[in-house]
Amino acid sequence: MRIRSRRAADAPSIAPRYLSTDEDRLIAANSLRLTRRIVEQPALAPYRPKEVQTDAELWKLAGDIGTTIFHPVGTAKMGPANDPGAVVDSHLRVHGVRGLRVVDASVMPTITSGNTNSPTLMIAERAAEWILKSA
Repeated sequence: MRIRSRRAADAPSIAPRYLSTDEDRLIAANSLRLTRRIVEQPALAPYRPKEVQTDAELWKLAGDIGTTIFHPVGTAKMGPANDPGAVVDSHLRVHGVRGLRVVDASVMPTITSGNTNSPTLMIAERAAEWILKSA
């Protein structure tokens, strides 16, 4: 994700880079092969899709039908300013950027066993308290 301009109203540029590595493409192709084996069962014959065969065709198909079905977390590590991997401090303030906080699931170190919505709401509630106290 990249900031496109200084204007807060301008949406960021988001390029998730799906299927950008050989490993990602291989996993996608193999998952489609497994799906194919399942769909080849006689009970599913009426629903069989048009087949593609080569890795390149499978990679294209994976890119065409692929979506984010998980909730990304752990992309904005919390830690002290002297930790080179840390993005935010314990109050979600971005290191080196005055007045900016990260208030979303990215500050969770690992994904929860359930939906991330409720923990994200709690992160936001806590951040709102800190913001109000600092105003």
